[in-house]
Amino acid sequence: MVISSRKNPAVTQFRLLNSDRKARSERNLFNIEGVRLCEEALGADIRITEAYITETAISKYPGTYEKLRSVCEPLVITDDIGAYISDTKSPQGVFITAEKPDCSARINTSVSGRFIILDGLRDSGNIGTIIRTADAFGLSGVIMSPDCADVYSPKVVRGAMGSLFRLPVMTAELPCFIAELQANGYEVSAAVLDRNARSTDTVKFPPKCAVVIGNEGNGVSEDVIRAAGNCIYIPIENAESLNAAVAAAIFCYELRKKHK
Repeated sequence: MVISSRKNPAVTQFRLLNSDRKARSERNLFNIEGVRLCEEALGADIRITEAYITETAISKYPGTYEKLRSVCEPLVITDDIGAYISDTKSPQGVFITAEKPDCSARINTSVSGRFIILDGLRDSGNIGTIIRTADAFGLSGVIMSPDCADVYSPKVVRGAMGSLFRLPVMTAELPCFIAELQANGYEVSAAVLDRNARSTDTVKFPPKCAVVIGNEGNGVSEDVIRAAGNCIYIPIENAESLNAAVAAAIFCYELRKKHK
């Protein structure tokens, strides 16, 4: 049977998960769209609960269709329904709904690691880019404050380009999590716009370390700065500041490169 009705319950749920953070949280589900991302999800340690594929995509991507069939029986939808549930301008017609992974069990602060911590970031594009960059530089995980944009929104999932399926990403109350890191011997630094702070030109990070990136407009909050106890600065000229994702990329590189 080919689904052609916009009122179909599966279609309604997919659309709801795309648009509603509360629904994603309550159902513990999120959506994945596109051939490449869906294939990466199929190879990752996440549970696929539903798959959707358009009639056109079946003939265009037969290999992907067979991979979907190996984990569940995909719902075949019309091209019109594919366009209706898509969050992109040029949908490829391949969609997955999956359970959110439990990343808390994968983040072990008792061993050496390197983390990026996000404090109040609201731009989904920035968050997706930071996750992808942290994965590329081999970091141990990304920790987000509860007021960050939803990591499982369609824009973040796309921006992370599959890294969300590999790199542990979890939400935590930052002062408490920072205290846990410090109790386990971690050095935590807040990235600030202050030339009196330690400079990335001179600092060498220890094997256990984390850097906090602050909100796009207001920076790292005062309570998180106090919790961290250390401040660090990227020397720049002319421009007043860097985009949050760019700053995070520099720190990801520095965390990989320099050790005491």
